[in-house]
Amino acid sequence: MPNQICSANLTDRLDARLIASFCLTQEPDEWLPPSAEVKQLQALIRRIEVLEEMRQAEENRLAHAASEVQPSVERMVGLLKEEILQLEKQVREHIDRHRNLKEQSRLLQTIPGIGSRTAHLLLSEVEFERYSSARSIAAHAGVTPRKRQSGTRLKQTNLSKLGNARLRKALYFPAIVARQHNEIVKEFAERLKKKGKAPMQIVCAAMRKLLHIAFGVLKHKRAFDSSLAFSA
Repeated sequence: MPNQICSANLTDRLDARLIASFCLTQEPDEWLPPSAEVKQLQALIRRIEVLEEMRQAEENRLAHAASEVQPSVERMVGLLKEEILQLEKQVREHIDRHRNLKEQSRLLQTIPGIGSRTAHLLLSEVEFERYSSARSIAAHAGVTPRKRQSGTRLKQTNLSKLGNARLRKALYFPAIVARQHNEIVKEFAERLKKKGKAPMQIVCAAMRKLLHIAFGVLKHKRAFDSSLAFSA
């Protein structure tokens, strides 16, 4: 009976009322589709992701493949690598054809920790100029902290993970690199370490800091400078 009640309560009409109530009280910004050039870039980047997963799967298969099928697997790995290289070339050409994307890519790559691949993925998933603050971008990426509270007890703060998983995945290794080579992120991470934060919490905070820096660099249209506080 409880299951039937719950099922009966989960209706499209109630969901629609909830959404309408949220929009009425919170007045969220109107959703806008990505621009044509960003949509095209996103399609290319996401296709590369699919092929890289396929390549990794074939390489894993090669390690345990019978000798009779190893040549076939090796050919497939080679074909996938060639196709990935071709798509990466298309990404570079696409960015070069669009002045705004080209300049944003250049600025992002002045940030220690962010290379060309990360810059391209960021530009394919986030139109920075549409956001009013770095915090809103961090929320979109799901790298804002989330507090859990039970009664009067405040539990450990974790990563939200409600946003764009591609952005979180793309920022993970850049954040680790930035902890070593980006003075702003490095100092920030050291302060968190002294406060007793766990290693993964520090990495997640570094991911968030990188997004803040990226937003500031693009907002001010200035190359990264560790002596300036690039944030929002």
